[in-house]
Amino acid sequence: MVVVLALTAVALLLSVWIVVPTWTPLALVAAVVAIEWSPYLFVLNVVLLLAALRTPDNAYRPLAITLAVVAACLTAWPSVALCVLQARSARSAVAALIHPSRTASVREFEMRMTADGPLAPIRAYLPAGASPPPIVFSLYGGAWRHGTPGKDAGLDRALARHGYAVFALDYRHAPAFRFPQALHDIEAQMSFVVKKASSLGIDAARVAIIGHSSGGQLGLLAAYASGSQVRAVVSYSGPIDLARSYRDPPRPDPLDVRSILRDYLGGSPDEGAGLYAAASPISDVRGGLPATLLIYGARDHIVDVRGARALRSALLAQHDSVEYCELPWADHAFEEVPFGLHSLVAFDALEDFLAKTLRKQ
Repeated sequence: MVVVLALTAVALLLSVWIVVPTWTPLALVAAVVAIEWSPYLFVLNVVLLLAALRTPDNAYRPLAITLAVVAACLTAWPSVALCVLQARSARSAVAALIHPSRTASVREFEMRMTADGPLAPIRAYLPAGASPPPIVFSLYGGAWRHGTPGKDAGLDRALARHGYAVFALDYRHAPAFRFPQALHDIEAQMSFVVKKASSLGIDAARVAIIGHSSGGQLGLLAAYASGSQVRAVVSYSGPIDLARSYRDPPRPDPLDVRSILRDYLGGSPDEGAGLYAAASPISDVRGGLPATLLIYGARDHIVDVRGARALRSALLAQHDSVEYCELPWADHAFEEVPFGLHSLVAFDALEDFLAKTLRKQ
């Protein structure tokens, strides 16, 4: 019984991160992982509850049962919330898991714009097939300070297996390189790939961008730029209104959002109002923009989900095409957790969006 009690206590300590405030970067990581793996923790807690119920009655048994019940309730809640508020998406994701669609083999390689340039090589994921596939540019996140094109390799490969030519791009980081350098790096690499479309066997008329966090902000800016040929853009938790993010940072604030923004933009909104506006995707809203998919966690402790809601409203007011997927218990960078609760639902929304917006016309 002592062993069962110890295991239930450990399981509860793991489960409680689902509701513990994320005061530090480590606490943020623990919370994201606990939420995304909550279905597995729920199974563990139920097993421990059954084990406690089957043990002979003694002084430790009621405590073990209580701990297991509390932990099971904690770990069940994210899944219950997802099923209630995103029922259709959850059903579709489970169906896709049970009956996966036919996938293509993928060829991976690296390519550079210049032999000795400052950027890491572009990572390419090309599906096998006769007809030229549409292009998807993948932009990693990292607070504009760090990251590599291989950060989202799992998602990039999955998209390639579903028939998209994926190119993971690099950009120079703050504070050494401030806005708009990263955006210029992205645009230059996109142009480079599009010019090679014929030799690569890809369709330059069907282009989408997917960005994560800071990459989501860059992707929206690139897609909304005047003269952009991008047909669709997807933002996973990308900042929308940077001045608002600075003036109303998250509470708690595990990554110090104001410090991140000062590194990226060189100061506060009062010191550089024009830069903050230029770096905010919501400033570029107008009629005729590419189709947009916004995927955000309602419990994001880094990027306030209210920015995504405001962008959705602004796009709808201009009669632009926008789809919105708000995951009720997801936190920042949830998609980086392997086999996570919300990643399947988000991927289902992503795949459906790309299929609609990048189909041949």
